[in-house]
Amino acid sequence: MAIKSYCQTSIDYLNAYNNQISDLIDNGNYELAQKKADSLFILSTAINYTEGIAESYNLKGVINRDQSNLKDALDNYMSALKLFDGLKMPVKVAGIQNNIGLIYAEIKEYRTALAYYFKAEKINLSKKEKSILAINYNNIATCYQKLNQFSSAETYLKKSLLLRQEVFDTIGMAMAYHNIGINHQLTDDKDSAMIFFNKSLSYLANMNENIGHAYNYLEMGNTLLQYGKLKEAEGYLLSSLRIAQNSELEGVKVEVYKYLSNLYEQKQDFKKAFQYQNFYLSSKENIESDESKNEILKKELEYDFSKRQELQKKDAENKQAISDAKIESQKKLTTGAAIALIILSGLILIVFRSYNQKRKANTIISKQKEIVEHKNKEILDSINYAKYIQNALLPSEKAISELHIDCFILFKPKDIVSGDFYWIHNNPASNGNLNEVYIAAVDCTGHGVPGALVSVVGNNGLNRCVKEYGIHDTGNILDKLSELVEETFEKSENELKDGMDISLLKIIDISVSEANQSIVNVQWSGANNPLWIIRNDSTLIEEIKADKQPVGKFDNRKQFASHNFVLEKGDRLYLFTDGYADQFGGPKGKKFMYRHLEEVLLSTKNLPLNEQKLALELSFSNWIGSLEQADDVCIVGIQL
Repeated sequence: MAIKSYCQTSIDYLNAYNNQISDLIDNGNYELAQKKADSLFILSTAINYTEGIAESYNLKGVINRDQSNLKDALDNYMSALKLFDGLKMPVKVAGIQNNIGLIYAEIKEYRTALAYYFKAEKINLSKKEKSILAINYNNIATCYQKLNQFSSAETYLKKSLLLRQEVFDTIGMAMAYHNIGINHQLTDDKDSAMIFFNKSLSYLANMNENIGHAYNYLEMGNTLLQYGKLKEAEGYLLSSLRIAQNSELEGVKVEVYKYLSNLYEQKQDFKKAFQYQNFYLSSKENIESDESKNEILKKELEYDFSKRQELQKKDAENKQAISDAKIESQKKLTTGAAIALIILSGLILIVFRSYNQKRKANTIISKQKEIVEHKNKEILDSINYAKYIQNALLPSEKAISELHIDCFILFKPKDIVSGDFYWIHNNPASNGNLNEVYIAAVDCTGHGVPGALVSVVGNNGLNRCVKEYGIHDTGNILDKLSELVEETFEKSENELKDGMDISLLKIIDISVSEANQSIVNVQWSGANNPLWIIRNDSTLIEEIKADKQPVGKFDNRKQFASHNFVLEKGDRLYLFTDGYADQFGGPKGKKFMYRHLEEVLLSTKNLPLNEQKLALELSFSNWIGSLEQADDVCIVGIQL
C-alpha cells in the first residue's frame, strides 16, 4: 500500500511538473523548458509512467516547433502519438493530431494541415474539451487565412474567442484577439486591426514579455509602417526584435528584419536598410532549410565573414600606405604646390562628372528594376490564382473523408501549379447497381503552367466519361478519355501530342454498411503507370502492368485492358506518377528509383496510412537534400 501511495504521489508531482514546463514555453523560456522536459522523461521512465513519457515527447515537439526545428518536432510528436494511442487517450491523440497539423501549416501544406485539425476537432467536440477545441478553431482559422478565405477564418476565430472566454483562458484570449487583428489587417481594415492588437496586449499586461508580446509588437509595427508612421513603427518593431532575440523566435526575427529594412529605406537610411535586408535574407534561408542545410549555410557565412574581414584589413592597410605616401610626397614636393592644386582640381572635376553619370545610370537601372519586378509580380499573382483554381478542381478533404475509404494522398507540385493531379469520383448505389468509387493518379505532359493546362483537360474529361457518358468500365473510360483529349487538341492549327499517363482504379461495392465483408471487388486500367498491391499477409509487392501507351494522340493505339480481381480487407493498393522515383538526390545525386520506393512501402506497410505518408515525405525530403525537385509528385495509398 505504501508503494502504491508513493507512485501516486510521484505521478501527481510529474503532472504538476508538466504544467510548469507548459508555462515556461508560453513565456518563451525554451532553454529551461527543454531541460525540464528531459527531466520529465527520465523521471517518468524511472517509475514506468507511460503518460509522462508521452507528455515529455509532446512538450519537446512544441519547443522544437516554436524554434523552427520541424524535423525534430515531427519525430517527437510521432513518438507521443504512438504512446497516447496505445493508452487509449483520445483527447491526447487529438492534441497530437493538432500539433502535426501545425507542422504541415509551417511547410505551407494547408490542405493537409486542415485535415489533421478537423480530425482533432471531431474528437474534442465529442469529449466537450473546450480549451483544446478553442486551439483547434484558432489553427483552422489560421489555415483559412493562408488560403485567403478570410470569412471562414473570422468565423472560427470568433468560435475560438468565445470558448476562451468561457474557460477564462487569458493567454488564449490574447491569442484570439491577435489573430482577429491579423484577419482585419489582411482585409485592409488597419484601424480595426490596431484595436484588436492592443486588446491582445491588454491580456498580457501582467505577464513577463513573451512570444505574445513579440507577435503583437511585430504586427502593430507592420500596420503603422503601412500608415507611414515610421517613428512609432520603429519602436514596436525593435521591441519585437529584442524579445525574439532573447527567446530565439526565428520566425519573428525574419518578419522584423523585413519590415525594418522597408522602414529604413523609407527613412532613406540606406545603410540600415541594407543591413536588415541582409539579416532578413539570411534568416529566411535558415528557416526554410533543414538541419544539414543550416550547418552548410553557417559555414558559408563564417567563411564569407572571415573573407570580408581579411579584405577590410587589406583595404585599410592599402589606404594607410596611400596616406603615408601622400604625406611623404607633400613634404618633398612643396615647390610643386600650384601644379598639384591644378591637377587636383582637374581630378575633382572628373570625379564629379563621373559621379553624375553614375547617378543617372543608377536611376535608369532602378526604374528598369521596378518595371521588371512589377511584371514578375503580375506573372506570379496570375500563377498563384491559377493554383487556387487548380486546387478547387481537386477533391476536398471533406469529399475524400465521406467516401469511407482509408487512404492518403501525397501531392507535391514541382512548381506553383502542377501537371500531376489526383481524381476521385463516388458513384453511389442506385437502381440495383453496386456502389462504385473511382480513384486515379494522373501525370500530364510537362509540369508547371503547361502541365496544369493539360490537367484541366484531363480532369474535365474524366468527369465527362463517368457523368455525361455513364461509362463504368475502367478500360472504356481511358479509351473515351483518349478520344476527348485528341478532340480538344485537334482544334489547334498546330499538331499537339500532349496527353497523360494514368493509373485508374474502381473499387466496387465497398461502404460503411458492408465493412464486415471479407472481400472487395476491384477493377483497374493503366496508361504507362502500373498498380502496386501489398496483400495483408505478404512481404512482396504485386505489380499489375499498364498498357504501354498514353492517353491522347498515339500511333497504333489499342483498346485499354480492364483488369478485374478480388482483394481482401486489409490489402493495400498504390497509384502513382513517376515524379517520386525519378527524383535526383542521395549522396551521389542519382535517381530514387522504383526499387527504392518499393523498399520504403514494404518497410512501412504495417504503419497506419497517415504515418506511412509521413514516412514517404521524410524519405523524399532526405533524398532530395539541397537539390531542386525535378518533377511533380503524386502517390495515392489505399487500404481496403
